[in-house]
Amino acid sequence: MPPALQAPPVASQGTAGGENAVAPAAGAARADDLVDLTTLDRSIVLDLRYATADNFTRQKLYAVARCLLRREIAERLVRVQRALRAQGLGLAVWDCYRPISVQQRFWALVPDARYVAEPVFQDGRAIAGSKHNRGAAVDVTLVDARGRELEMPTAFDDFSERAHRDGAGWSAAARRNAHTLEAAMAEEGFAPLATEWWHFDGPDWQRYPLSDAPLGD
Repeated sequence: MPPALQAPPVASQGTAGGENAVAPAAGAARADDLVDLTTLDRSIVLDLRYATADNFTRQKLYAVARCLLRREIAERLVRVQRALRAQGLGLAVWDCYRPISVQQRFWALVPDARYVAEPVFQDGRAIAGSKHNRGAAVDVTLVDARGRELEMPTAFDDFSERAHRDGAGWSAAARRNAHTLEAAMAEEGFAPLATEWWHFDGPDWQRYPLSDAPLGD
């Protein structure tokens, strides 16, 4: 396994930029900060599966159930939530920022690039991985006004063609709900992944570095 990455600082200290990056003024909020989604909107349901054993690995992979995202990505997600609440709906989040060390474990279990991004290292440094490892992707679903999940095409992390956005055999309700979710996310610039109806990449994800920063102390 490649050597562990040195965890960069998170939250208000920022993680992007190189040696010549200009430090922000004290207290300033940067778009490349990793922020806790709950500090921006507590109405979004958190159902972070990798903080439990209720996931495809059957193991708890996150020490804490915490949704971290780059600030600009998080703010876009908050706007999606506001638009959905106007329709009597809302978001539930299954995954946000994911340390690349966890990505290594995923790839070992499911080495299939259709569903899991391969983490690639060069000279001990990560040069490729998931957009989740950048804090620039989310796995989400729809809930009703009471926070109950709506019918969708499949369960989370269904590594089958049924979970593809052009999958067959979806019920009318599942298809309608998936389309509602995709339209709301697209309105804020999120790009859907073809093989997972729940996965969306934030715009300009390339600007954010791959990270192995911990989710909590």
